[in-house]
Amino acid sequence: EQSVHGDEQILTRLICDEADRIVKLVDRMEVFSDERPVPREPVNIHSVLGHVKQLGLTGFAKQVRIIEEYDPSLPPVLGDRDQLIQVFLNLVKNAAEAMGSEDGEIRLTTAYRPGVRLSAPGSRDRVSLPLEICVIDDGPGVPEDLIAHLFDPFVTTKSFGTGLGLALVAKLIGDHGGIVECDSQPRRTIFRVLLPMHRPKSTDHAGEPASSSEAASSAALEGLSAPAAEAGDDALTEASAGEATDKATDASAKGKRRKKTNTNKTQSKVN
Repeated sequence: EQSVHGDEQILTRLICDEADRIVKLVDRMEVFSDERPVPREPVNIHSVLGHVKQLGLTGFAKQVRIIEEYDPSLPPVLGDRDQLIQVFLNLVKNAAEAMGSEDGEIRLTTAYRPGVRLSAPGSRDRVSLPLEICVIDDGPGVPEDLIAHLFDPFVTTKSFGTGLGLALVAKLIGDHGGIVECDSQPRRTIFRVLLPMHRPKSTDHAGEPASSSEAASSAALEGLSAPAAEAGDDALTEASAGEATDKATDASAKGKRRKKTNTNKTQSKVN
């Protein structure tokens, strides 16, 4: 690497980085048989897509234009960077090979969709998947009879393909708690990936994690409707007023008893 200069050094560094990443990925999983949980951390998805774009333009996607349309305020993804690179590398490579022309165009887009919630299998809970990443190409499209089986192993329309690229995409995205879907028509095929965002642990004013009881209380308060909250405020006000009235009555009664006692003492002295 040190013996080359300029553009060749950049390309050499890119090759070395890719070799290291692939070795780590192979060591981490045996494609479809690995059931170990994915170690997750905050990942900048734009950095991932930038790396994929650079790989594509120096290799399999030299003949196409890759356009980036990103939401700059997108929060981090909760995931594994190496696996996410593999996901979008497969999707971009698939798009480039599907077009097979020098005037093709691939668009990489990101967006925040806070309303996207899906039911988790075996649970009533709905999972939030607000991060949307799309790979869009203007190729001929996917045959309609293949759409339903597109992410199955060994399904491919290419004579030289293995049919494992998109199956691996589906597995890795599923391991991240997300989903991938395809919407295809001639001159516009969209591979849409929905992923969970990284949520930092909540902290109190002192910077310490909030206790479970505090979190439950906070959640309960947040769950109150406006009328219920107002009713609660009125109830507290009435309780406070009643408490103050009781205290005033007690104080008045005690004052009268003291006055009566003092009067009796004075009369005893006079007598």
